[in-house]
Amino acid sequence: MDKKLVFKEYVANNEVLIVDKNPSSRNRLLKIMVDLGCKRTSIHLAGTMHEAEEFMNTKNLGVVLSDYFIGGGSGFDLFKMIRAKFPDKKELSLVLVTANISQSAVAKAAEEDVDSFIIKPYTVQSIQESLLATISAKVKPSEYIMKIEAAKFLINDGNYAQAITDLKAAAKLHSKPALALFYIGQAEYLLNEANKATGSYNAGLEFNSIHYKCLVGLYDIYMKDEKFQQAYQVVKKVAKFFPANPDRLTQIVHLAIRTENFQDMEFYYEIFTSLDERSATVKNYIGAGLYVSGKHCMMQKDFETAALYFDHIAVSCSEFTKFIRAIIKVLVEFDQGLEAEKFLTRFPVTAYEEEDYLVSDFLITSKLAQDPHKIVKVGMDLYNRKIRDYECMKILLHALESIGYKEDRIAPYRAEMLALWPNKTAA
Repeated sequence: MDKKLVFKEYVANNEVLIVDKNPSSRNRLLKIMVDLGCKRTSIHLAGTMHEAEEFMNTKNLGVVLSDYFIGGGSGFDLFKMIRAKFPDKKELSLVLVTANISQSAVAKAAEEDVDSFIIKPYTVQSIQESLLATISAKVKPSEYIMKIEAAKFLINDGNYAQAITDLKAAAKLHSKPALALFYIGQAEYLLNEANKATGSYNAGLEFNSIHYKCLVGLYDIYMKDEKFQQAYQVVKKVAKFFPANPDRLTQIVHLAIRTENFQDMEFYYEIFTSLDERSATVKNYIGAGLYVSGKHCMMQKDFETAALYFDHIAVSCSEFTKFIRAIIKVLVEFDQGLEAEKFLTRFPVTAYEEEDYLVSDFLITSKLAQDPHKIVKVGMDLYNRKIRDYECMKILLHALESIGYKEDRIAPYRAEMLALWPNKTAA
């Protein structure tokens, strides 16, 4: 079959979407596609995930060319969204435009989600060759791909044993059958044979060590079996090689803390700062992860790393004053009063009359003030504002004792502490 003829017929009946956050790059790809014979009216341009999604909902897409990094996510994430939206549109061709060899490796590892890739700087010839090969393979797929597609229908119908038999036959048709091994693993998993599925996924990873679907398959098994350390090592590899994704990042940070891999938080903070959009949820997760990791470092007397993590919070999550309050509390606990005082300046001016700031200010005062009468004055002001914090109450009671308050005057405060924090006070 003449590839050029196949391509010409394909673009005559399908529309093209070009996604790149750089307008000049979009226009260059537009010109190339027109030069290749695409109608200008059938080519649509987008700069962000959101814009691309709008075209997805209204256009008969046949080809999507997307840059690796786009506004609001990545081309990789966009392709996964498209695949999920159009699972039966087998001839849809998704081409990732990459900037370097490592990104092209990711494209290869994202088998099925990415049909082809083009490395910058590209030429008309390189794009033409890529599109001709990609579309021809879509219109007339290889026997290997056809067997996998047929086996996927068997899996969907619940005929897992036959699917496994057919997929094993398909695997013999390819030199690196990671995709076939992934679907074998899927069928085995659905047969409740998790150990066999794990073996199939690992066998796929021997052919492609960062095969996306095999990694995700392993992650799901480990999480279900509560093998959190193994799950973490898998998802850490996903984070290292695949484009940053806010939802994935929150999962990884949670798992990193759960498995006490505190040393990796700097890496995840770098991923966080690379995100185009940082929602309140993502900021909360990264802030909590950095705080817990920083506190762990303080306990290990690694004050330098702790300071780094705490500074990251102050830079990127300062609108969540609960984190600044928590940082100050732990610094005071470790006799780092002067360092804690620096973080007091991280509060926005609008928070100066709010609880987080007032509690933080009192904790620092209690650590730095020489006069217990001053501690009592500030502590009683906090108390009269009806702000209740266990550490603050404990400090206030100690200061009241130190300036000679009798037990009968302190007793009501003790009773309130016991009522509010029975476990802590009893201990």
